[in-house]
Amino acid sequence: MKSISKETYTQRLDRLRIPDFYWIPYWEHRWVRDFDLISCFFGELRWGFIAIRYRPARVMHQFGYVQSIPGPPANSWVSFDEIDDRWMHYSHHLAPVGEICVMPGQCAADYIDWFFIILHPFMTTTQTSDPSRDAPATQPKHIP
Repeated sequence: MKSISKETYTQRLDRLRIPDFYWIPYWEHRWVRDFDLISCFFGELRWGFIAIRYRPARVMHQFGYVQSIPGPPANSWVSFDEIDDRWMHYSHHLAPVGEICVMPGQCAADYIDWFFIILHPFMTTTQTSDPSRDAPATQPKHIP
């Protein structure tokens, strides 16, 4: 990684297409540790004074479920006591798991369109020497 320049690395990322991406990186390790429902907990996790938001709905395909468009992020913050209480009652804060994947990496019909609009904007401007690529689309009103 140290020998690759930032520009080269960015260009390689920009040129990735759906068949180039490995959607379920931990699938072959499932036999080592089976899926545990507590992995679907969503909310804040904390260790001491550090708290982070955990949103498994964004990676349901890695858990073996059909990937759908995740809901918008929560804007409110909660106290450490509330974080601890939610964790102790995690079963009330589980992301809906949806359907089991029939084939690895399966996703809802509109997910890939949403992915390219929301999560995968192009990182660099095109140069005249670059191969042509799809133009970024505008976000449809029916997608949150």
